Amino acid sequence: MRKQNITRQCQRGAVLIIGLIMLLLLTVIGLASIRGSDLQERMAGNMRDRNLAFQAAEAGLRYGENKLNSALLPSFTGSAIGYWPDLNKPSPLRPRIAAWVASDWEANSVELPDNTISDVATQPRFTIEKVIVTGLAASYGSAVDHESMERMADAEYFRVTARGIGGTTDAEVILQSTFIR
Repeated sequence: MRKQNITRQCQRGAVLIIGLIMLLLLTVIGLASIRGSDLQERMAGNMRDRNLAFQAAEAGLRYGENKLNSALLPSFTGSAIGYWPDLNKPSPLRPRIAAWVASDWEANSVELPDNTISDVATQPRFTIEKVIVTGLAASYGSAVDHESMERMADAEYFRVTARGIGGTTDAEVILQSTFIR
């Protein structure tokens, strides 16, 4: 009996201190893993949002190109919203697309019908501009050269620009294509 009392008096609680340190280490590891998974979840959400915006812009681009495939084209004088004359030439009718903000897109472009793309904040929008290609433009380094112009003299060139918004307004994608008719 006496031996048992002596060993109890000699203990100083080292196991308790080591146990608390181990518990602290496990807590730090747990918090770090929670933070990492939260970051990965936000990255996946942002990627999904960006993908939705890209798909919406692509739908707007295809919708505009389908308008150009129709038999009857609208007037490209600036009188119809979303259908503009050559944007490279100065005109007081519309702003330059490169400087457009959300309010410019709402006022100067065509919105796709409701529920064209689901899960997006706003439906995609597009604008079409009739591009005037001349021999002078070809000599200044445009993508159309003189030889191509001679072979395709009757072709009309159009630039379709589409803007898509993802699930939130933070994700925005603008796509552009050139359409020859």
